[in-house]
Amino acid sequence: MQTAAATEADEDGDEAIEVSEEVSTSWSDAASSSSDDELFFSRKQFADIGASDEMIEAMSIAGAKRPSKIQALSYRTVLSGKNCVVADQTGSGKTLAYLAPLLQRLRDEERAGKPRALPGSPRVVVLAPTTELASQVSRVLKKLTAVAPVRTACVTGGYNARDQMRMVERSGVDILVATPGRLRSMLQMGKLNLHQLSALVLDEVDVLFLDDTFLLQPIGEATAPSTQFVFVTATIPTSVFAQIKQEFPDLRRIMGPGLHRIAPGVEEVLVDCSGPKDEAKNEFTAFERKRKALAGQLDKVVVPRTLIFCNSIENCRRVENALRRLDRGRKRFQVLPYHSGIDNERRREIFNAFTRENFLIPMVLVSTDQASRGVDFDQVEVGHVILFDFPRDPSEYVRRVGRTARAGRAGRVTSLVLGRQVSLARELMEVNRRGERIHDVPK
Repeated sequence: MQTAAATEADEDGDEAIEVSEEVSTSWSDAASSSSDDELFFSRKQFADIGASDEMIEAMSIAGAKRPSKIQALSYRTVLSGKNCVVADQTGSGKTLAYLAPLLQRLRDEERAGKPRALPGSPRVVVLAPTTELASQVSRVLKKLTAVAPVRTACVTGGYNARDQMRMVERSGVDILVATPGRLRSMLQMGKLNLHQLSALVLDEVDVLFLDDTFLLQPIGEATAPSTQFVFVTATIPTSVFAQIKQEFPDLRRIMGPGLHRIAPGVEEVLVDCSGPKDEAKNEFTAFERKRKALAGQLDKVVVPRTLIFCNSIENCRRVENALRRLDRGRKRFQVLPYHSGIDNERRREIFNAFTRENFLIPMVLVSTDQASRGVDFDQVEVGHVILFDFPRDPSEYVRRVGRTARAGRAGRVTSLVLGRQVSLARELMEVNRRGERIHDVPK
């Protein structure tokens, strides 16, 4: 759908600006014969894929009544102890896809008489790239263990390291959720022993591999030869897959149907902010045009939660300040910043504010890719994602867009683009409209 050009006036009295073009598309047209449930859920039941009665009850408590497609594809492989890659689009249910079968295996082992974890020697470690993701994985785990009890702990930055180490060292922990830095510190200080480790999960493995400080080899060398490795990701670049495959030749490849695709419930909108050909083109005019287009979008699409992505902390701050000036009385929306320039404790408070159920005015989160990598919005609905800055590569586009229309819901993504970005955005939208993958899946 293409709409006529619109003219908007800025509240601060700035001269009116023309937003040259807005184009909308959705690949739900290509899948119109299927309901959202059919596209997200497997036709199988949890019992069909190998889940025990206990785990079926636990997953029901966690909110999962039927398996998603990636859960149905991966459950038996993870349960069996085989090394594998579990890859599917964001919001497809990957956390439960590995937690539930691993927890079931631990419970089965206990019933068979295998002893529980010794102090400082966990049976399963889940490695997550950020404190936020580690905390979210831990919360899902706690829901499951309310029915299928095992001992769990979460160790991340932002908390007292000594207290965390003492907790793991003194008491047995069956499943340990950790960030790479904290896990590395505990190994180096001799506070952790992985010789009895049954499984190591690397969640958002492509993000972990982007971190130059992350080294898989020392962690792998600390584990037993029998340890199962589970690599979980929403995008799987060929280079990352090749690295993993080189280390694990027997790797099972479990790729969900949504991998490198945009969820069918997404409506993509392109707003061309290039401006007239005779207008001066510089960083200031580019920001101003996008700023005013952003204001127009927030007026046009009013939803409880909007997520705005920028490519840098500096631009996050500029956008945050611009929106605060636009709504000085804070009557239209509440603006929240979210990036690595904010300390862990404050980020946690902001995330909790954005995801809480009850608030008086719409919430707008202005973020870097901090919110596209390993932040779980499955429990709440993000109705609108705005790409104030266009992502630098297709994988990041997939991750950002994946913050909305999760778990079979609908959502809108608006890209504010200019210059050469316009044709690139159009190409991506056309690929998505046809329901195709944005980039190839490794063989």
